[in-house]
Amino acid sequence: MLLSRHALSGLLLALPLLGHAQTIAEPAPASPRYYVGLAAYSSYYQPLEGRHPGVTGLAVPLQLTAGYQLRPRLAVQVGLAYSSSAYTYNGDGYFYNLNSNKGIYYKYAGNSSNRNTSVSVLARYTLTRKPGHRLQFDALGGFALEHRRGTDRGTYIDSTGGRRNENSYDDRASDNALLITAGLGTRYRLSPRFDLTLDLLLNRSLTSPPENYRAGLTGSGALGLRYRFGRR
Repeated sequence: MLLSRHALSGLLLALPLLGHAQTIAEPAPASPRYYVGLAAYSSYYQPLEGRHPGVTGLAVPLQLTAGYQLRPRLAVQVGLAYSSSAYTYNGDGYFYNLNSNKGIYYKYAGNSSNRNTSVSVLARYTLTRKPGHRLQFDALGGFALEHRRGTDRGTYIDSTGGRRNENSYDDRASDNALLITAGLGTRYRLSPRFDLTLDLLLNRSLTSPPENYRAGLTGSGALGLRYRFGRR
């Protein structure tokens, strides 16, 4: 009987310690994580190409991303890619008519510009099962909207009818394409906060007909850095 009393007393004394040990062993709940990124971007709509002399603007398309970690392996991100080009032009010369010995003089001068914007909303699911690995692979899928706007302004002068004729022009055009997109992404952890990222996507235009700017199946890619922040 005395032994039973000692055993019961020992069990009662150990219960708080067991409860404390269980509290320590329980993992802390996952905290939301945010990230932002900046990458060099290239696609059918915003190609990465060389520029001729005299052409200004953002030659290398840039993509800014912002994401939120919904779960340890699932995140949603919004991306904005932008590129632009602009140049001035001028020229002059003569038009000749076989029925007349007198030519028609012409002269023109103007400037042209193009601006391209891509907005995407993607889900990002981590395929790598071990979060401690430096190299991680993701599956991506979602939608993107491509927008292009161009302007052409200038003045055209000629001598038709034996007098000086001057005309100004201001042409504007814009186009949109809605895409469904999917692909793979790779992340390499450079430090606890910075990742080197590479995303490769295939895009299918939902805009009909698939011609000219509204292409069918195309590809896009982004290579850059990502910064993660927020509570852990």
